Amino acid sequence: SGPDASNACLPAAHPVISSVPPVPKGERGERTALDGKPGRLNAGKSIVAYTSGKNVVIRNLTVGEPLGAASKVDVLVYRGHKYFTSSVKLSPSGAFVASGDSKGCLRIWAYDHEEHLVKYDCFALTSVVRDIDWDFESKRVAIGGERDGSGSAACAVALQWDTGVSVGQLAQHLKGRCASVSFKPSRPFKLVTAGKDDTKTNFHKGPPFAKVPSDGGVPSETAHSKGAVYCVRYNSSGTLAVSVGTDRSLCVYEGKEFKLLIKVEGIHSATIYCVAWSDDDKSVMTASGDGTCKLFAVSDSGDVAEQGTWNPAEFQLGKSFSRVPVGGNQLGCSFVGGQPLSVGLNGQMCLLPSKPSGTSDIQVITGHYAAIAGMAVDYSAKKFYTGDTDGILCEWDLMTAKPIGRLEPPEGNDDLMFVTHGGAISGLAMATKSKTMYSVGWDDKCFTTKNGKVEIGPLSLGAQPSAVAAGSELAVICTVNGLQLVRDKSLSDLISIPFTANAACVTKDDKTVYVGGDDNKIHIFGVNDLTLTETGVIDAHLKPVQCLELSHDESKLASSDERDVCVFDLSEGNKAIIGKGRWCFHAQRVTCLSWSNDDSMIASAGADDSIYVWSFAKKSRRVHYQFAHRGGVTGLAFLPTTDGSHKFVTVGIDSVVNLWDATADIAEKFA
Repeated sequence: SGPDASNACLPAAHPVISSVPPVPKGERGERTALDGKPGRLNAGKSIVAYTSGKNVVIRNLTVGEPLGAASKVDVLVYRGHKYFTSSVKLSPSGAFVASGDSKGCLRIWAYDHEEHLVKYDCFALTSVVRDIDWDFESKRVAIGGERDGSGSAACAVALQWDTGVSVGQLAQHLKGRCASVSFKPSRPFKLVTAGKDDTKTNFHKGPPFAKVPSDGGVPSETAHSKGAVYCVRYNSSGTLAVSVGTDRSLCVYEGKEFKLLIKVEGIHSATIYCVAWSDDDKSVMTASGDGTCKLFAVSDSGDVAEQGTWNPAEFQLGKSFSRVPVGGNQLGCSFVGGQPLSVGLNGQMCLLPSKPSGTSDIQVITGHYAAIAGMAVDYSAKKFYTGDTDGILCEWDLMTAKPIGRLEPPEGNDDLMFVTHGGAISGLAMATKSKTMYSVGWDDKCFTTKNGKVEIGPLSLGAQPSAVAAGSELAVICTVNGLQLVRDKSLSDLISIPFTANAACVTKDDKTVYVGGDDNKIHIFGVNDLTLTETGVIDAHLKPVQCLELSHDESKLASSDERDVCVFDLSEGNKAIIGKGRWCFHAQRVTCLSWSNDDSMIASAGADDSIYVWSFAKKSRRVHYQFAHRGGVTGLAFLPTTDGSHKFVTVGIDSVVNLWDATADIAEKFA
C-alpha cells in the first residue's frame, strides 16, 4: 500500500506561510508534462501543474495568491506516488487530478479537499505513463505511455475515472510506445493517440472507443514523415487539432474527422517536443530542442502564420550560441492564465511575454529538482544556500525563503545545467567572518563561494566527505577516513582519528572543534594552525552522534543521535542539561538542529519527516510537526527576527523549501 491520505500532502494545520516547490525534472528526449488548464473550479487563476521526482506540483504563478480550497499557500505538493511521476492533468471541472508515474500507476485524487483523498488507484500500464487527458465531462480518462519489454500489454487505454472500467479498445502503437493522447472536448466524442516509434496518429470514436480506419487519408494517420509524434492537442472548442514531432513540422487537423488541413515543415531546427493552444484558440506555441519557443496564429480554417520566437535558452545563458546547450532544450510549454510558459531540460521554467521578443522580458522560475542535501545560512547578508544530490547550488533570500537563483559553476555553464559538484553534495557550511560558504560533495572536492559566486579552483579532498562545519574563518570537513581543516584555501593533510566522524561544529574563535562519531561520543579538539589535539570527550549517547550545534553564546552544546536530542552546559564541565531519554521522540536519525534567537528553545528535525521544537522552560512539553518533508528533513534554521516571532526555514529530500511561523503554537504549548 502507498502513502495514506494523512501525509499525501503537507497537513493543512501546519503553520507554513511560504513554500517553494521543486521545479520539473526533465528527461532528455522526452516531453515534460506541463498543464496550464486548471478547470472551472479555478477559473481566472494562473495555475500550472507538473511532475518532479515522486511529487506532483500544483502552483499559482500569481505570487502570494493562495490556491484556495487546495492549499493555504500558493503551492500544493502532492506526494502520494511511490515511484517517479511522469504525467499530470487537472480535470475540466477542476475538482480532480489524474497523475501517472514511471511504473504505470494511475492515481486520481481530489484537488479541492484539504487531504487530497485518492479516488482511484491502479496500474493502468506496465511501464511509464507519458500523457493523460480527461474528456470534457470529467468522467473518462485516457492514458498513453509504454509497455515494459515484450508481451501484449496496452500502451494506450481509456477508463471511467471512478471505477476504472474500460471504455473501449484503443489501437496500439509500434513497440508499445505511445507519446501523447488527446480527447476532443465536445460531442461527438473523439480520441487521438500519437506514436513514439511508428510516426502515426490513431483516431478513435466512441464510447466505447474504437479506431476509425483511414479512408483516402481521412482520418490522417501518417501526416508526419519520420520519428516520434511527441504531442497532439485539441483546441478548447474541438474544431481543430495540432501535432508536432521529430520531423520538425506542425500539422493542423480538422477536429471532427481528423482530416489534415495543413502541414508546416521546418519550423524549428531540432525536434519539437510540445505544442499548446492559447485560451482563445487563436494561436499555438511550440517548444523545441533548439532552445527556442515559437508562436503561430491559427485561423478557423487551419491556416498558420508565424508570429515570432522566444529564446529562453539564450536568455539563461546570457549570450548567443552556435551549439544548443543541453540544459536549454525546451521540453514543455503551456499557456498559464494567458501567459506563455516553457520548461527546459535543466528544470528552470521561463515565463514568456505575451508577444515573442527574443530574450527580453523573460522571467525565470528556479529551484531544485533533486533531493536537497543541506543548507548553510549567511545571517549577515540574510541569505542561505542549498545544495542537492545532482551537484547544484542555489542562493535564497532568508527572510522570505524565495530563490534568488542558481550558482554558476566556476569553470563555466555552457551546458546550462548549473552542475557545480560532479557528485551529490553532502554538506554546506558558512564561515561567518570570512563570509565564505564551503560545500563538499561525492566528487571529493570542496568548493568555496563568496558573495554568491563559486570560486575557481576547488580543493581536492583525501577521502569522501560526509559533513562540513565552519566557525569564523576555519572549516572542518568530516570524511570517511578522518578530518581535514580548511582556512583561506589552505587545506590540511588528512587527520586520522580512531572513529568515523558524522558531524562537527566549530567555535567562533576557531580554537575548539567538537566532533560527533559513530562511537557514540562527542570528541573535543583544540586547534593549532591546521592541526588538532584532543582535549576531552563527552560520553552521553547510546547511538552514533548525527548532529552538533552550539548555542549563540556558545555556553551550551546540542547534540543528537538516532533518537535523542541532548544538551550540555559547556561552562559547567560539559554537564548534561538534557540527558538521553528525555527529548527522545524522533523515530529515526535526527539530521539537523537549530537554536532560537534567545537560546531558550531548540528545533530538531530528522529522517522521520518530523520537526520538534523543545523549550528549556517547559522541558516536558514539545511542539511537533509531522509529515513536514517526504523522505526526511535535511536542513533547519531559525530566522533572525526582531519582533518576538519564531520563524524557521526547512529543506528536505522532497526538494521543497518551507518557511514556518510557529509563534502561535509555541506560545500555546509553552505558556
